[in-house]
This record gives sequence, structure tokens and C-alpha cells, in this order.
Amino acid sequence: MSTTGSPPTPAHPREAEVIDAFRDGGTLTRALIAESTGLSRSTVSAVLTRLVEEGAVEVVGHDEQPGRGRPTERVAIDRAAVRAIGIDLAHGAVRIVHLNTLGEVLASREQTHDESLGAARRQQLVLRMLAELDGADGRPSARPSALRGVGLGISGPAALTRPERAPWHGLVEALEARYGVPVHVDNTTRCAAFAEHLAAGDGHRTTLHVRCYQGVGGAVVRDGVLDLGADGMAGEIGHLPVEIPGMACRCGRSGCLETVASTPAVLAALRSHGVVLRSPSALREALADDAPQLRGVLDRVARALARAIVLATTIVDPDEVILTGDLLDADDRLLEAVRPLVAEDVGERFPLIPLERGRLDAFAGATGAALVVLHPRT
Repeated sequence: MSTTGSPPTPAHPREAEVIDAFRDGGTLTRALIAESTGLSRSTVSAVLTRLVEEGAVEVVGHDEQPGRGRPTERVAIDRAAVRAIGIDLAHGAVRIVHLNTLGEVLASREQTHDESLGAARRQQLVLRMLAELDGADGRPSARPSALRGVGLGISGPAALTRPERAPWHGLVEALEARYGVPVHVDNTTRCAAFAEHLAAGDGHRTTLHVRCYQGVGGAVVRDGVLDLGADGMAGEIGHLPVEIPGMACRCGRSGCLETVASTPAVLAALRSHGVVLRSPSALREALADDAPQLRGVLDRVARALARAIVLATTIVDPDEVILTGDLLDADDRLLEAVRPLVAEDVGERFPLIPLERGRLDAFAGATGAALVVLHPRT
């Protein structure tokens, strides 16, 4: 039942339009939905019948009709029903969210752990966290049929074409057994990029997301659809070469952006300058204090980021580049250092793409994993 890489498909190709009709109006009739969406009443009825059966929409009343006409049903989204679960297997942490049909967060949970934690123990941690979030009957809501699927974000780069060989395969099987719904697996950076793309407010455009935490990843979203590439590896900006010869990267190459701009790389560079910071939070505190020892390291990170962004935007041609990371989330200092470097290197014949800081928090990966389930490809 699991899917990898490719987003799931909706139960009905016009489902998203019907659900969008509920965002402005709480309780609606089929006629009102048809009027606001421009869909035929038969299409609206087909979509609503399925949503009611699944428990995502509920009949909340009837309007009596004059004469002998059948009463008109009034329907509403069941905002308390969990429609999607998102799980982010981040470096050193597990984050989980429950979303309803409208994408609203109903519950969330975060647990940090040692990065050396094995796959079996990590699976136990995930299942324990889910049990804490789930209701007394072991299901995420009083209407278990409302749950459409589970999104699982994994750290990359990782090809998704042979899931049976992956360390997370056992967790997928456990999730399928627990919930009886499909499990969609994708790179957590792509999940976060999808959430950031929707948070930007205009799905009809192209965004490039650059994500700098324990690793550096990237993803492209076009018109509300993740760009996956042939093997699920599209958008891996963290493995563009930015320094020659550069340091060895865990991907097998050298001089990758990740060897310069990831949090471990920054902490290692600071140690070589005699500055020992033991955690991302300590790094953020030093950044807030404008520690002079950071300036040279930040300069190098800014140059590397600018070089990778210029290369990527030349190929992708996005409307916006969204940057997130331990050095980017705290304030705009690094972002402001990158902007003029990009402007200088992009050249006169290519557009200067807006660079923006991410709009979401650390739960972006988990939220995006659930949103991919809620917003399947049509």
C-alpha cells in the first residue's frame, strides 16, 4: 500500500475544488458549492458522497423545501477528524503532525534523539509518539475512516526506487498495519518545500527551497506539484559543487554545498578557529550576539550559498528561492549577506530571483508530508 516519490492521486479529480469551497463558508448545500465552484451538481454530489462516506464531511442539517420537495442537506467539513498524518524523520529528531481536511494542525509532537539511534529503535520511538497522539481506541480520531494516508519524510539524498532495501521499510509496514491506509514516502526536504510553497500563498508558480540544517537539501515545486526527477533526486542543491577541490562529502563527491553550509560543517569550521559550540542552539545564540569569530565562517557560507543558488536558478528559473536553516531561521543576517553576492554573480542576461526566508517552523517537514496526502496530484 505504500507509495514512494510520486504523490498519491485524489479519489476524484475535482475534490480539491469542492474542499476549497468550505474555506470561506462553514456550512453549505450542494447547490451553493456548485454555484461557487462552477462544477455541475452531479460532480459535486459525487465528490461529497465519497467525502461523507470517509468521514471527512458530515451532514449537519436539512433545509425544508416548499411543497413535497426533498429536504436539502447542509454539509460541513468535520474539522476534528484527522485526514492526514505527517511524520518527519529529521536528523536527530522525530516530528509528527495531525491535519484535518482543510490542512489545519489538530495535534503535533516532537522528540529529539541521538543521531546514532538505529532504525529499529527509531521505529519504536515513532510508534510510541503516535500512540500518545492517537485516541483511546488506537486510532487518530473517532472517525478512523476519515484518515486518508500517512506521509513519511526521510532525510536524503536517498533514491526511492527500491524501498524494500531502505532502513525505513519496516516503519512503513508498521504504519500500514496500524492504520490500514497508504503510506507516502519522500525526502523530508521535498516535504518541507511543498509546505513552504503552499504557505507562500500562490500555488501557481515555481519555488526553489534551500534547506540547511544537519544536511543541506533542496527541492523544486511547480504549480503546486513537486518536481521529482527520474529517480526522486531532483533539486538536491546541497550536492552542487561550490568549492574546488573542497572537502569530502558523505555523498561521495567533494566540495558540495553541504560541506560548507550544513550546521555540522559550520560547527567544524568554527572549531578550526578555536570556537567550540556544541549545538545548533549555541550556534544561533552566537549569531544573535554577533560573535566576531563567526564572521569569516559566515562569509564562506554566504559565498557558497550564492554560488549554488546562481547555478540552480539558472537551470530551474523559479519565481522565488526560499531559504531555511539553523543560520537562516534566527534572523536575516546570512540572507542579507547572500543577496548581494547572488546579484553580483547572476549576470545581466538572467533575472534576479527574490530570496526569502522560510515562513514555517521546524514542523515544516512533517506538515509537508501530511499536505502531500491532502493535496495529491490530479
